[in-house]
Amino acid sequence: MLNNLLAVFLLFIFPALNLRISLRPKKEKPPRSLMRRYWSMSWQSLVLLAVLWVGSAQVGYTPRDLGFDIPLSNVGAWGLGFAVLLLTGLSVAGHIIERRKTPEARAKSEKEMLELPMPWPRSTTEVLAFAISIFIMTAGWEFLYRGFLLQLLPPIIGLPFAIVASALAYGIAHGYKNPKELIASIISAFIFTIAYAWTHSIWWLILIHVGLPLLMFPGVIRTHRRRKVEDLGAAEERIQPEG
Repeated sequence: MLNNLLAVFLLFIFPALNLRISLRPKKEKPPRSLMRRYWSMSWQSLVLLAVLWVGSAQVGYTPRDLGFDIPLSNVGAWGLGFAVLLLTGLSVAGHIIERRKTPEARAKSEKEMLELPMPWPRSTTEVLAFAISIFIMTAGWEFLYRGFLLQLLPPIIGLPFAIVASALAYGIAHGYKNPKELIASIISAFIFTIAYAWTHSIWWLILIHVGLPLLMFPGVIRTHRRRKVEDLGAAEERIQPEG
């Protein structure tokens, strides 16, 4: 019973709530501290994972049923290797592209990166909290929308319909900003869901899901350092005596 309620929440209620919130007119609110924002990124996943743990115990789901592929199967190991190669390749490619940019193009990309709805950390403590919150959030959604739903739904509606239901719900749960981003979220959700259905191993998907936002972090750090140096230089010019 608890698992069925969790599935209804994940498939219908949670996407609808996030879609409604994203469509509301934005109100001016005082900015929250980064630590509070990191907590807000994590608590929903933690609560739902606790519900999943209780529900799984009631029906006898094993960790492997939910994607805990330990020890790794052959296909899980191949997936993990692919994830490492993918993230490494993206990191190297990003570094090369960054070095070849003109100052104007670099300034534009830095501005776009800092304008993303991501609470980028600045201090060491914030970096740790940011990494933990990203892991909890992304791993939690992988277990819920892939490991759990693709365990519960296939015996009821079949694997193809389970993939469609899970991917659509997860894509819509990202909310609406514009048609392009909504379509991109749904396509990405389909890719991840099909990949899980193929391997039944969750670890490589978590690595990719966690790694993609973290790949941007070195660029954010460089941007903050560069802007701090520029601000200090501008301040020194203002206080220099004339003549």
